[in-house]
Amino acid sequence: MAIKALLVAVSEYKVTGCSDLPLCKNDLYAMQNALIKGLKVKLNDIYLCGDRGNVNKVDFLAGINKIIENSTEEDTVIFYFSGHGGENILALTDVLIELQEVINLIENVKAKNKVILLDCCHAGGFEITNTQVGIIDSIEKFLGVGCAVLASCGAEEVSGFNTERRLSLYTSFLCDALTNKMLIREGRKTLEAIVEAVCQYANAWNRRGKGNIQRPIFRSNVGGTIFFDVEHYKPYQVAQVYEETDKYIIYEVEPVHHGQAKRLAVKVILRYQSSLEQVAEIADEIQCKILYYEVHQNQRAEAYHRGKPANIVWCYFGYDEDDMVNSNFICHTTWVDDSQDKLHWYRQRKHSCFINEVYISEHESYELIKSMKTEKMTKDELIRVTKKYTDEMIRLGEQCICIYREYVNGTMSEEELIRQIGLFNKQISRLYFKQGELPIPPNELNEWAQAHVNIAGTIHDLTLFYNKNNLDKWTSQNRSWLMTNTIKRYQDDLKRLAELEKRIARESKLSLGGLSSQGDRHSLEPC
Repeated sequence: MAIKALLVAVSEYKVTGCSDLPLCKNDLYAMQNALIKGLKVKLNDIYLCGDRGNVNKVDFLAGINKIIENSTEEDTVIFYFSGHGGENILALTDVLIELQEVINLIENVKAKNKVILLDCCHAGGFEITNTQVGIIDSIEKFLGVGCAVLASCGAEEVSGFNTERRLSLYTSFLCDALTNKMLIREGRKTLEAIVEAVCQYANAWNRRGKGNIQRPIFRSNVGGTIFFDVEHYKPYQVAQVYEETDKYIIYEVEPVHHGQAKRLAVKVILRYQSSLEQVAEIADEIQCKILYYEVHQNQRAEAYHRGKPANIVWCYFGYDEDDMVNSNFICHTTWVDDSQDKLHWYRQRKHSCFINEVYISEHESYELIKSMKTEKMTKDELIRVTKKYTDEMIRLGEQCICIYREYVNGTMSEEELIRQIGLFNKQISRLYFKQGELPIPPNELNEWAQAHVNIAGTIHDLTLFYNKNNLDKWTSQNRSWLMTNTIKRYQDDLKRLAELEKRIARESKLSLGGLSSQGDRHSLEPC
């Protein structure tokens, strides 16, 4: 995937009523540098229109055609405009053109996704087509597909300049966001993070009261968000532990460090039917064995905990690999050192006790969950039904996000947001609980099915913060913060699911494709 950009800046005007804007020419080169530095766009993939000040209609259309001709279906296209604007109007040197026509034209470019950046007065009066609908053939083909528009101000507002930087004000925000290294996560920047940074810069500027108030506008029909790969990223490799003995198998050691505490959770397969006394003996042996194991979640945790003994060790026991994959255990043991609150971790519970000084908690639901594994549903049917529920939840979740963005844009009151979000509550909750009732998947689908459960839970969370029954739990500011972060989590969940589907299909040649029915649309640590 490549990024192709058309940058248009109009500094000189012949149109009646439009004064010259000499600083717009500076915007052109500032945006060019920001795209190269911040998004690693190649210089040859950036087309400038207006470097001499004039942008006639013929020049503008030639630039549009150049983008159309040189873009592929896997590309990202960025269109940027700086100059005079009016009510649904962009002003070129010699003519006025309709903003909505330009947006519609860019939307129809065959590139995977399009980003339109508008720095002009009255820029926020545009519309974009509805969020994607229809069957989702795969998450990979849905994620990041669509069109997003970022505008400098609302339909009734005017845009200004940052005279100190000799740039248009909104362009200065865009350049700062695009080049902000603090927005990089796992080698990527997201469109969502860039938009959020721009809004923060604008709010800070507005509070200073040095010029006209500008409230940036953001509308999108992109599935999830757009991820920009901006630097090489090597994922941290968690150490893999597997050990076989005559009595048991250490299947996995999972790091669940928290704060200053080094915590390890061990999955153990018992080779034979074992009494609780025998389990206690094995747990004591494993605890001593793994006390200094170097298994960490990430580089930061490793740097802090390396060389130190574990503060807490949990051992989870089952009888086969199915139990390990499905996290279905007959019991678990807990060991903590003297630095921990033993009254908390060893507190009396209904199904917990000490056996030979080992704290054991039995899991009463083990046999019930084991029996659920035998529920009748073919692998293909499970894939189809799981995707059906997730596809519908994604469609509803995207609509909730679009509604919330209008609240952020200032075009909707919080009362209206609550009313509109309420229209989706029952539908999303129904699908969420139906997905939770699906049979336990076969082992090869477990990770995939869990990813669907995770994204369903995140979408369900989107309906909580503006639910009229929960309004007394948070302030308006808290609700906005929670919603914003849940949207980011949803977009990350989509990305992980897309990558997982791709990996499973590659490794196992398992088909996770579209739905067959054309009527359908599309840590182990205890408390």
